[in-house]
Amino acid sequence: MNTQSWHTLSSKEVLLKLETTVKGLTISEVAIRAERYGKNRLPSRKSDPGWKVFLRQFMSPMILVLIVAAGVSFIFGDLVDVGVISVAVLLNTFIGFGQEYKASKALEELQSLVQPVSVVLREGRELSISAEDVLPGDILELRTGDSVTADARIIESVDLMTNESALTGESLPLHKTDLVLQEQVSIAERVNMVFAGTSIVGGRGKAVVVATGLQTELGAIANLVQSTQESRTPLQEQLGRLATWLAWIVVGLVVILFVLGIVTGREVKEMLELSVALAVAAIPEGLVISVTVILAIGMQRVLHRKALIRRLVAAETLGSVSVICSDKTGTITQGEMRVTHLITSKETWTYPFSFEADLQTSERTLFEVMALCNDAIFVEDDQDPLRGSPTERALLSAVLEQNLDPADLAKTLPRIWEIPFNSADKFMVTAHASMKKMKVFLKGAPDIVLPFCSSRLINGKKSVLTQEQRTQLNEQILTFSRRGIRLIAIGVRSMEVTQKPLSREELDQFTFVGFVGLRDPLRPEAREQIKAAYNAGIRTVIVTGDHPETARAIGVEAGLIVGDDSVVIGTELDAWSDEELARRVPAISIYARVEPRHKIRIVHAWQSRGEVVAMTGDGVNDAPALKSADMGVAVGSGTEVAKQSADMVILDNNLGTITAAIEEGRVMFDNVRKTTVYLISGSFTELILVGGSLLFGLPLPLLAIQILWINLVTDTFPAIGLTIEPAEKGIMQQPPRSRTEPILDSKMIQLIFIIAGVTNVLLFGLYVWLLNTEESIEIIRSIMFIAVGIDTLIFAFAVKSFRRTIFRLNPFSNPWLIVGVILGFGILIIPTIHPFIQEIFELTPISLSVWGLLLMIGVVKLIAIEITKELFLFRKT
Repeated sequence: MNTQSWHTLSSKEVLLKLETTVKGLTISEVAIRAERYGKNRLPSRKSDPGWKVFLRQFMSPMILVLIVAAGVSFIFGDLVDVGVISVAVLLNTFIGFGQEYKASKALEELQSLVQPVSVVLREGRELSISAEDVLPGDILELRTGDSVTADARIIESVDLMTNESALTGESLPLHKTDLVLQEQVSIAERVNMVFAGTSIVGGRGKAVVVATGLQTELGAIANLVQSTQESRTPLQEQLGRLATWLAWIVVGLVVILFVLGIVTGREVKEMLELSVALAVAAIPEGLVISVTVILAIGMQRVLHRKALIRRLVAAETLGSVSVICSDKTGTITQGEMRVTHLITSKETWTYPFSFEADLQTSERTLFEVMALCNDAIFVEDDQDPLRGSPTERALLSAVLEQNLDPADLAKTLPRIWEIPFNSADKFMVTAHASMKKMKVFLKGAPDIVLPFCSSRLINGKKSVLTQEQRTQLNEQILTFSRRGIRLIAIGVRSMEVTQKPLSREELDQFTFVGFVGLRDPLRPEAREQIKAAYNAGIRTVIVTGDHPETARAIGVEAGLIVGDDSVVIGTELDAWSDEELARRVPAISIYARVEPRHKIRIVHAWQSRGEVVAMTGDGVNDAPALKSADMGVAVGSGTEVAKQSADMVILDNNLGTITAAIEEGRVMFDNVRKTTVYLISGSFTELILVGGSLLFGLPLPLLAIQILWINLVTDTFPAIGLTIEPAEKGIMQQPPRSRTEPILDSKMIQLIFIIAGVTNVLLFGLYVWLLNTEESIEIIRSIMFIAVGIDTLIFAFAVKSFRRTIFRLNPFSNPWLIVGVILGFGILIIPTIHPFIQEIFELTPISLSVWGLLLMIGVVKLIAIEITKELFLFRKT
């Protein structure tokens, strides 16, 4: 990037350093510079081809484990499980491929911000050229409506105003000048510069180009977006660890069982088939499908709550969010200026304003000046009826809300002459014919307007404005300023119609009428939502390009704890190392006057402390931080660059939507946990049952094909039913989980052992008892097949909640789980209903009385599991 501090040089020095003149480059110099600097465009990065994106989906540890399991199953002819595993792998792969193939197009969107045509001066002549052909040293002609195509230093300004909100986050248009500035001035305060990707919203001017392409501030952001790595989501990390852990555990146990079987005299082929069946059963291939379904359903739920999640794997990350770094404008505030206070000598009104039927002289005069000393216009039947600068639109809007017609006022008091507003003088004057007199209206910055006033209006009468009263007014200005409210002073003067127009030097003898207070007001729900996030253990931090005092005032109003050291600006961050920033972040509530590089550092500082960070933004300047955050959140009204860099787009610009989405994220992770515990508990039940039989030298209670079928029962409908489990009560009163917290924490592992322990003690006891009867081994295995299947289905209800037992909740609250269990029973009985299928599975029919007994035993086991949970896990809840 161009490191020259052009804002610290005078316009003459800039021209000299760039070896150009106010007439622009010569034709010969254009050719030389085109060769030296190249095209004024941002680099394009070629997207990965579809085949590469598709193959990348197979790199997940869980997917790799499943592929190995499918391969081994195929070798031994276990085609049923090969099919089940293949469906799981392909479903996950195609969904991941579809999501990633549509991924971030931020660089292409950045390119679209550069206007295709620019007007430049070359050899003193105006030329329209392609924006790509703009060169350092060119003189840009800037007019209202133009997009700025390169970074440039102002050399001439006539009320030139720019909108830089997309680049810097500054919510108000900026007045541009050619004044020399100090070195440490932030980008948002460089009023003698214009930047690529911004636009001209008022006035006209000229600027000499100092940087093009990647050397611009926009180019620096493009580099950041390109170099910023998207962090792996907590769920991706945890699933990877779980897959590795499961692979080692399963392989270890299966090897032990294989050796044990050989030592006890079993045949090698029988033990190989059994070992593969147990390994496949123990690996919860249904988990991959279940996680995909949970995230897909969660995305739909979030969409119903006005947020769109762009990346499937990012959906669950919402539940881990512990810090929200939020932009101020449009998210915490409403994103538009509004008149919030009217202040006269006698009274102060706060929005919404309520006046008596007839306005008093002071109030009516205020509204007349707001309507007529104003260049904004009202266009009926237009989608955006108010046109003009944000300040003047706000003033006109306040007039319209009082049912005053600006057009009627203009007919009654037609404008005769004016002194237009400019950024240097900071005031505007208009004169209006009124009978035989002329009313002169004045509005502007209080420190400019008050010296023009010699009297004040009290109860419709003029009185001398004393020094004491001026002091009181200055104190009032300071008080409102600390609250983030911008004051405009209003003054009036009467003149003879025959008098000549006033010059700027002749402005005096005005009567002070009052102040109009403006601000971008807090969104009605912002304070409540910040409190709700706090109650859920989530810290909200404001990160903005706005002025620190404005940000502080909004922070206080929004309920953030704002002390003397809790507001810092970008230049302060520059003085801190990354380690120092990471140490200080817990004490900082507001970051003001920040630039893109600061936002990334703030995100990384929180992440280095183990926090999961959601970053909101709407501008080009937010794109790198959105991509770097664990959860990038773009607002719906923001730029396409921000949306394409984000993981989620909130469609209503409401901070409460983020809180609602976080709640859904927590539900998603809860359901991932429930499904995982359910599937692993069933898998280890079969391992322990077979292992116990081998250890005690007993016949195998289940054959390989029977184990695989029970596995099919578990991994389909009941598991899918658990994926749609509704939110548990009080989920948003729980603290966010740690980034490092595993899917199976100590409580989950205890629960698995409780389920497996209770189930296997009873199952193994039943098996030993059956062996001591005169029943054949085929009948005994048929009974054990049904018993294990019933247990697997019934203990789906044992994982409905990890915070309370089934005795404290409605076991039928999830109709999908009920349907899933019923369908699971249907799948379970298929091998028992026809002699041909019975022969394949080596099963025999069992009586209804035995079915009933096994169902009763299953219910008793569920009750035993829930009592054990109550005694050992949930005594504190």
